[in-house]
This record gives sequence, C-alpha cells and structure tokens, in this order.
Amino acid sequence: MVKALLPSGADHRAIPEITPQKCPVETVQFVLTFATIGREIRRGGLSLLPAVKSQAPRRQRTPWAMLLVIVILLAATGFHHQAQVKLVQRELTISTPAKLPAPATVAMPAGAAATKLPFPIGENSGVLWNVTTGQLLWQDNPHLKEPLASTTKLMTIYLILHSLPLTQRVTISPLAAGTSGSDIRMAVDNHFTVRQLLYALMLRSANDSAVALAQTEAGSVGAFVKKMNETAHTLGMAQTSYGDPDGLSPQSSGSAWDLSLIARLDMQNPLFRQIVHTKRTSLPYNPIVTNLNGLLYMDPSVIGIKTGWTGAAGFNLVFAATRPVNGTPVTVLGVIMHGQNGFPPEYQDAENILNWAYSRLKSGSTTTRK
Repeated sequence: MVKALLPSGADHRAIPEITPQKCPVETVQFVLTFATIGREIRRGGLSLLPAVKSQAPRRQRTPWAMLLVIVILLAATGFHHQAQVKLVQRELTISTPAKLPAPATVAMPAGAAATKLPFPIGENSGVLWNVTTGQLLWQDNPHLKEPLASTTKLMTIYLILHSLPLTQRVTISPLAAGTSGSDIRMAVDNHFTVRQLLYALMLRSANDSAVALAQTEAGSVGAFVKKMNETAHTLGMAQTSYGDPDGLSPQSSGSAWDLSLIARLDMQNPLFRQIVHTKRTSLPYNPIVTNLNGLLYMDPSVIGIKTGWTGAAGFNLVFAATRPVNGTPVTVLGVIMHGQNGFPPEYQDAENILNWAYSRLKSGSTTTRK
C-alpha cells in the first residue's frame, strides 16, 4: 500500500510494508459512500436540503449527521480491535508454555513431603515439581545419591551456555574423537560450531561432544570438571559430585533433588528449551540426528529434557511438560532415577506421573502434607 505511493524508481526496501486491519466489506463500502457524499457537499454538487430560491449568502452549515456517523464508525472499529486483542491474548495464554522465572536462588522448599503416588514405578528415587508455582508435588528418596549417567550433561550444557559463543568453531581432538559410548562419530580435525555440539550433546547424548566442549571451554577435561563441581556447590547441589563431563564415570553422581535444581535452571534458557524439544535435526557429518528421549514422541505436551543410562546408574530420566490447568498453562518438571526395566517402561512411568499430577492440579488437591 505504501509502495504504491512512492515515486517511480524509489527504493521500496527501506519502507516497511503496512498491513491494514481487517474490516468487513460492508463497513468499507459504507465509509466510502459517506466520503463520496461529503466530497459532493463540499463541491456544491449535492444538497441535503430541498431546492429554494436564491437568497443572500448564508453561513455554511456543518454536516453534523455525517460527523456523527463517522464518530460511531470509529468507535465501532475501536471496540472491534479491542476484541481482537483480547482473543489473541487468550490464544497465546493457552498455547504458550509456562515461563519459568529466574529465581534469586535455586533453593527449593525442603522438609515438605508430597503425597505418595497411587501406583508403583520401577525407579527407587524421584521428585516432581510444579515449577510454575514452585510447589513440591511428589518425592521419593529425593536426596539419595546415585550415579547420574548422561544426566551429567545438564551441568555440562549449563556451563557452556554461560561461557562460549554459539558460533565459535571447535576442532575435534583425538581425545574427543576417541571417547566411547553414545557419539556422533567424530573424527580428528572435524569442525563443528558450539551450537552444533550442543545439539549433539542433548539429542544424541554424544559423549564425544561433551569432551570437545569441555576442552574448548576450560582447556582440559580436568579443568572443566573442576568448574562443574564448583558450580554444583554454588547452586546448593549438596549430594552432587562430578568425575567427567559426559557421565560415563560412576564418580559423576547426585540425587533426584539436585538434578531438579540444575534442570530448572537449564529450562530457563530459551536455546536450551529449543534444543531439548527438538526431535530431529541435521549436523555436519550426520545428516539425520534424532532425539533419544522417547517421551517426546509419546506425549505432545512434553517439552524435554534428558535421559541417562549406564550399568551402574540404571535408567535415569529428567522430564518436563506443559499443559493447561483451568485455562492457565502449568509446567511440571520431574526426575526419576535408577530404573531397572529399560526406557520404554520408564517413559511410561513418567507419563503416569504426569497424568496423575495434572489430574490433581486440575482438581485442586495438591496440598502437601507432613
């Protein structure tokens, strides 16, 4: 619309396109008709009064009727716009995942025991939070220290997101390329950006990516592990100690409670949320990279976040979902550890926990008790 008013040869790129508000056709026709009448009145070609004999010049009368109608139309347009704004706000409230506010401290309320689960699960410890309100919904041996396996990477990515530029180029070392376990088949002198390595770290749980990132951030794996332990202490993760950046070592151990602390902090980062919610992507030397978190494919409300498994750790799962509760989006985050039945059963345990939690949230029966 603006472009049509520019002189020939003008640079249209500097002018933003202006999209008019939608308006009913009848309203547009009505306004145009009034505009035409007004123009004829001003030109003297149309009279709103019966023809009379020529008289002495009279003071021109203001077309009050036309002004009144225009005012009414403008008011109607305003009401229509306000209604559209309210509708859009309502749709955003329903469809947008709950925001996780950054707290001054990550300490969560201790000492309150949530209601026990009404069904058995295959894990020996766990915790569940309504992170939208900070309410503890369930806990079972939440401070039991156990091997973390690849949930260790929740601290690895936390440190990287706070220190390295996403576009920084990383050259893969022999140590990173030779790391065993889950990987993306790196070779010595391959090149990746930090962003690409973060996707490999969280989607494929790539141990080679964890080592490459640790070396890039701190100069050596040992120096990076030291930073991991210092950060855990600062964040109040009292049961957590790290022995590596990938979780292969049983020395990387901690509790469900501590995992929920670092997971909550990670989920406050928009890029982290985007990564762990991604089901499939493409990386250098890896045209198809799929997310190992099977819960993402079971439940569309799930928004992440991380799996972990070793022989010593069993099956660990950190999970989160956002669902509407009485018209308001509510995010729940949980941790279950040391499962012995494999991931499909553990995913089902997590799904059962989510369904139970949201059922109680909707009914209002989520008050914790001693």
